[in-house]
Amino acid sequence: MDEGGSLREDAAAALASAGGSVGAGAAALVAAWLQRHDELIGQIRSGSAPWRPNDALRRAALADAAAATGYAELPAAVMAELSLAGHRLRPWPDSAAALQVMRASRTVIALSNATAAELVSMSAAGGLAWHGVVSAELARAYKPDPRVYRLALDLLGLDPGRTMMVAAHPWDLRAAAAQGLRTAYVERPGEGGAADDDFDIRAGSLAELASLSAR
Repeated sequence: MDEGGSLREDAAAALASAGGSVGAGAAALVAAWLQRHDELIGQIRSGSAPWRPNDALRRAALADAAAATGYAELPAAVMAELSLAGHRLRPWPDSAAALQVMRASRTVIALSNATAAELVSMSAAGGLAWHGVVSAELARAYKPDPRVYRLALDLLGLDPGRTMMVAAHPWDLRAAAAQGLRTAYVERPGEGGAADDDFDIRAGSLAELASLSAR
């Protein structure tokens, strides 16, 4: 999912609806929002905070980010709607078609830190035809916690050596590899590089990976 781009678009629309000047404000708000969201997940992973579902974390992170970037006075209705942006994340343009190719010869499952409700909403809106989705909320943990990967393997009865984790985040793939899964790194704009990592497959796009998997 193009999380950053989707959130920036939603934030720009929210600021405009509130009558404010968008300018660079949406990008600053989203940068602070994503950073705070990562910090809250980190607190849960370290054991310094109790588990909360992703919707609650996004809402809390947005409030903190708004206060830090000068948007604390946004109307409550605007904040409430923006906090649900995780349900509206857009897939990358090649994702829907690539999944259709891969599912013809592979079982394709989404494993995400998003709640099940978020996964259903964004998959339906984006035309993403997974065979199934597994939310980290079932483990009451967040990736890269090992429990999330083991949960998916156990629920689906998968052999990790015959299972491939596909992601644009090197940290996600490293954690999956530590649980014995094979790994495929897909390059995405703005998602960071992985030059020093040793993944089983590197692809410039999900479409490229789909082509490789169809062979």
